[in-house]
Amino acid sequence: MKCPAWDKGHPAWLGLLHPGEQDSCAVAVPMAPEWTFGLSFQGLAGPRTVGACRPHPASLPFTILTFVNAPYKRGFYCGDDSIRYPYRPDTITHGLMAGVIITATVILVSAGEAYLVYTDRLYSRSDFNNYLAALYKVLGTFLFGAAVSQSLTDLAKYMTGRLRPNFLAVCDPDWSRVNCSVYVQVDVCRGSPANVTESRLSFYSGHSSFGMYCMVFLALYVQARLCWKWARLLRPTVQFFLVAFALYVGYTRVSDHKHHWSDVLVGLLQGALVASLTVRYISDFFKVRPPQHSPEEEELERKPSLSLTLTLGEADHNHYGYPVSSS
Repeated sequence: MKCPAWDKGHPAWLGLLHPGEQDSCAVAVPMAPEWTFGLSFQGLAGPRTVGACRPHPASLPFTILTFVNAPYKRGFYCGDDSIRYPYRPDTITHGLMAGVIITATVILVSAGEAYLVYTDRLYSRSDFNNYLAALYKVLGTFLFGAAVSQSLTDLAKYMTGRLRPNFLAVCDPDWSRVNCSVYVQVDVCRGSPANVTESRLSFYSGHSSFGMYCMVFLALYVQARLCWKWARLLRPTVQFFLVAFALYVGYTRVSDHKHHWSDVLVGLLQGALVASLTVRYISDFFKVRPPQHSPEEEELERKPSLSLTLTLGEADHNHYGYPVSSS
């Protein structure tokens, strides 16, 4: 079968045909699956798999959607230029993004909580170790918000089924079955079913929402914990690089033809909003803490207070009220 002339010459097909297949429309596009973060207190799972870690209850929506893996099948118009872009590999790979986020989170939170506990600026009334209790609260809050963010993202992805900019390159339609004069709703894709499913999950960007959530969460953590006078310039500098990384990830999703600009914008806004609400209403980052008392002071507070001064009449009587003999 011959490809239509306008198809072979369109940018969506340039550089995709293998040698000896110039007269065929069959295109093999190796498309990596979109990264979904299976979140629990054990860490992050792999790409679109629910692994050994137990998911947080807030992650149930995207866990269920990942198992079902059946997004809304939206049709397309042959003349839609927004889905004709060629396939390009990821500039920010899933491994690189996870590595940067995990490393930044572990370093900032672990070092910050350790220093604050060591200097007695942060304490817990828990019977557990002060440092582990503080670390548990921060990471628990972080993972809860991340699960909420990813659940909202996957709900939008699977319910809307918006086509990615490189949809035609991944779908590889059988043009002999396509009637370009109408809205194409029939399944005409010859590409890998898994890759075609991924190409229907454009809105909104999971990279952008998760990256912005993590970076804004860490930026607010730095704002709350790094509050000394000598850190007046260090604090905004660290926050700038955190947010700049999240923005850079979003920009690459557009240049790599994985998302439309509106997908990235909504993802960035959603991630920032969830992070802000999580820190504001769930975490204790900006909680005003009373001064810590020493163990001796706490022991005295538990004991009933006794008057050490006795009147002259009380001194002449014992605790039963009888007069004390002088002999």
